[in-house]
Amino acid sequence: AHGMSVARLRAQMAKIRALNVRSKRFRLLMGAEVDILSDGSMDYPNEVLADLDVVVGSIHSGFSQGEAALTRRLLRAMRNPYVTLIAHPTGRLMGQREPYPIDFDEVFKTAQETQTAIEINAYPKRLDLNDTSARQARDAGVMLTISTDTHSLDQLDQMVFGLGVARRAWLEPRHLLNSLPL
Repeated sequence: AHGMSVARLRAQMAKIRALNVRSKRFRLLMGAEVDILSDGSMDYPNEVLADLDVVVGSIHSGFSQGEAALTRRLLRAMRNPYVTLIAHPTGRLMGQREPYPIDFDEVFKTAQETQTAIEINAYPKRLDLNDTSARQARDAGVMLTISTDTHSLDQLDQMVFGLGVARRAWLEPRHLLNSLPL
């Protein structure tokens, strides 16, 4: 939400490409969290998304649209060939905002079909997906990922909370995208 302009994103991508050319020890992936708009389209054009290694689709507004509309938004985003994963899929913020309703069966079916991963957000106020939904996703053959929703370096240690959700869901490394080799 309120992210980078396309020009700023492209400038950052150029810097990452230059680092990757110079480095023999590591490779930085280029990625962006991109808003899923009210109709399910993405906030960046596909020609920009195509140049990224990772595209994280997220709903940041329009939470009152209702279950059918919110589910359609997620399904359309997952059908975009450049979307890698869906972040904080129910939008919950504990103590501030209830999760918005989505049809988990349809979301997980489409995620499995499109090979779109679903995030377990480790930020303590989110923990979204919860353990029950993460297990349901795993049982549907959906790849999951754990992230911290970090907005500053001191939040990186919150990964432990996402690991707790994954453990309660009986996930193994093979179920988690960010536990796999590049």
